[in-house]
Amino acid sequence: MTTTYRLEALALHEVGVFDDVRFDFKPIASAEADARKAEIHLFTGPNGCGKSTLLYAIAGIFERSISEALIQTRLRDIRNSKVTYWFGFAEHCWGSYGPSHPAPGDPIGVGAEWAERYRAEVQSFSTGMHSQRFPFAVVAYSGQRTLREEPLGAIQQITVSPFDDALSFDRTVRPELLMQWIANNRAESALAQAEGNAADAATYDRALQRIVDLIRDVCDLEVEFRLQRKPLAVTLKVNGASVPFSGLPDGLKSIISWVADLALRLEAIPWAQPGDPFEQPIILLLDEVDIHLHPRWQRRILPAIQKLLPNAQVFVSTHSPFVVGSVEDAWVYRLPEPGTASATQVIEGIPSAAGKSVGLILDEVFGIADEFDVETEKSFDRFYALRDAFIAAPTSDPASLLGVAAEAAGRGEEVEQIVLRELRQTSRITGRELRLA
Repeated sequence: MTTTYRLEALALHEVGVFDDVRFDFKPIASAEADARKAEIHLFTGPNGCGKSTLLYAIAGIFERSISEALIQTRLRDIRNSKVTYWFGFAEHCWGSYGPSHPAPGDPIGVGAEWAERYRAEVQSFSTGMHSQRFPFAVVAYSGQRTLREEPLGAIQQITVSPFDDALSFDRTVRPELLMQWIANNRAESALAQAEGNAADAATYDRALQRIVDLIRDVCDLEVEFRLQRKPLAVTLKVNGASVPFSGLPDGLKSIISWVADLALRLEAIPWAQPGDPFEQPIILLLDEVDIHLHPRWQRRILPAIQKLLPNAQVFVSTHSPFVVGSVEDAWVYRLPEPGTASATQVIEGIPSAAGKSVGLILDEVFGIADEFDVETEKSFDRFYALRDAFIAAPTSDPASLLGVAAEAAGRGEEVEQIVLRELRQTSRITGRELRLA
């Protein structure tokens, strides 16, 4: 990531579960990766620890008004709650917003001015009064799966602002506009080809091809978007077979929904610097990116996003060790259990866990050392307690230990191998032969 339009830090005071906390969002470490990979920050932790609150707080920086922001409902105190942000452009600058700040952002320094300017330009664009071009943009999605068939009356221009509901998370994807955009795209490409203008046709094909490439990288599926003439409709082929949008697997539906909506918005934004819309500076917020995705797809989604959006700063909430372990040159922020944070706390990002096993990630990042189901873990707990007691008193009767060992071993072959190994080790320590009946 090379853009200077990035969020550098965020501090929350009396917001949601956070009393007083700060996050510093460091750039990715590798200079080589920095040139062609999105910068990714991962929020993990138990339910209720504030992952979504953090994303809502970031979105609130760029909302048109604080009353529209999702974070509004999580501000605890009308006098004291505050979100402070450091948004870097040319120099290290800051701003803040909250109930005690009537304007959504305190214009102190260039960073706050850029956030204020962004909000103002988004407002004017939505009313048709815009005059400026955008050097960056901010978009937010939840793990939704709202894609469905929509009737098409005609090929017609889309006049809806690319910023409408862009920070709403659950309403960001607009299925009816997606179908219209795909139809327009296919029609324009066909007309350009008919006129012999291969360059224009390739430009129209580019956005859909990016979506197709991402789906291939993540899902190992070949998809094709087509425009049907009678009746006028957008259709989809998956591995050569026609599939209705509403009949897609939820995971694939979710990916197509938000990636296609993002492409629609990026193409419609009047950028300050002309060029590939996917290479523009954006801040992307993804709440529970892993929802509905098979573990194989969870491993692949972030690397695909890194490649698709090389100048993006991406903030992601996830419960998945597969997501955390999937990407290099990213930062992971482990949020504490609700009610356990200190009064004033700085939560440091740790390097992402690419190259580590899922078991190790579960232990180090998620604080879960268990490897088996709950009942099997209970059997292990009983076995290890009796084993430790026997080691402490090796002349005691091993019947209870062997009985619990047999019960645990009966739960599965892998468990049996672990129990037998532990019994052999215990025999060596105590000098007593221990065998299952």
